[in-house]
Amino acid sequence: MKQTQAIYRRELNAYFKSPIGYVLLAIFIFVSSLFFAVNLLGYYANIASELNFMQGLFFVLIPILTMKTFAEERRSGTEILLFTTPVTTPQIVVGKYLAAFTLFLIMTATTLIHVAITVLLQGTVDVLLLGTYVGFILSGAVYIAIGVMISSLTSNQIIAAIVSVVIFIGFMLLEAIASLLGNFTTTILQNLDFLNLLSAAQEAAAGEAVTKAVNWINPATRLVDFSSGIFRLTPIVFLISITLLFLYLTVQVLERRRWTQS
Repeated sequence: MKQTQAIYRRELNAYFKSPIGYVLLAIFIFVSSLFFAVNLLGYYANIASELNFMQGLFFVLIPILTMKTFAEERRSGTEILLFTTPVTTPQIVVGKYLAAFTLFLIMTATTLIHVAITVLLQGTVDVLLLGTYVGFILSGAVYIAIGVMISSLTSNQIIAAIVSVVIFIGFMLLEAIASLLGNFTTTILQNLDFLNLLSAAQEAAAGEAVTKAVNWINPATRLVDFSSGIFRLTPIVFLISITLLFLYLTVQVLERRRWTQS
């Protein structure tokens, strides 16, 4: 535990010893404040829509946050020194991940100022806002875990960032991709069913099944209930499981490299 805490403190301090931490905070505060100010000009502040908008910028913010996590260590050669210390690979991964996640939480916490202003101006906030915050944080946890894993695969921060951006954009388009695959499946079945073994309803059902299967792995579809104020255990378990899965994959990537260098 002490080793994890040491890694965590070192990584968190590193964010603020370089411009990255300040740049991310500045971008997040500027964009979220601008969105909030525009809402205020319309005499209505909607924090939930602000968080949803900021979540749409994860494909830019998270890659910047995670790109140096392991890539910089590998590029500079300090990764070998890290591997030779009496620290286990899971401790290294968890420490670095928690440091990135903490900075993300700090960024998120700045929006609480907007909540306070909303309460002062409107006298209350929507009770559904809590669910939006939970969904926002869990979504960030998943994206950060993916970004950390990508960073462990390369020694180039720019490549790590670009690959993360592509993957995150893919997540954003996953719902549209699911719909296209579903329609494609239905069309293929219609064209191949020369003997009319399937009814039109069955072919359509097959397409819908493909759409649902692809959407099942889409984190965004798991967040809809939170925004509606519905708290269910299944989406929470799913998002936490995805986070743990990518942290586990990161550990495996580093373990393999650790033993090949020893």
